[in-house]
Amino acid sequence: MSLLLDVNLLLASAWDTHPDFKVVREWVTGLDEFYTCPITELGFLRVSIGPAFAASYEQALEFLSAIQNLPAAQRLDDNCNPAEGPVVTSYKSTTDAYLVFLATKNRLKLATLDKGILNKEWGRDQAINPLNF
Repeated sequence: MSLLLDVNLLLASAWDTHPDFKVVREWVTGLDEFYTCPITELGFLRVSIGPAFAASYEQALEFLSAIQNLPAAQRLDDNCNPAEGPVVTSYKSTTDAYLVFLATKNRLKLATLDKGILNKEWGRDQAINPLNF
């Protein structure tokens, strides 16, 4: 199964202050294939340099470069029209629903730690939490 990594998985694999760092880092580096995309990369940068992780922009870019250079890494271009994706009822779900739609359209699953995505009708069969395997 090929996977698009959500922002929270990128964060957990990058920063040792994340509570799931060790297990997620091992999981990501053990994958045969995974994808990132512009939205997850930008989300990673935004949260990394914010107060939660307080990384420098250079540190965050360094991690993105390192993960993109792993043999298993692939980059997925943003090739979906949001109007074709699932209907959402909250502004808080727009990006999550789009990432699920992007993954599905490209025959991938969204790998996420976000229980909210996993419980949404549009995410239930299309998103997985790798820590629950």
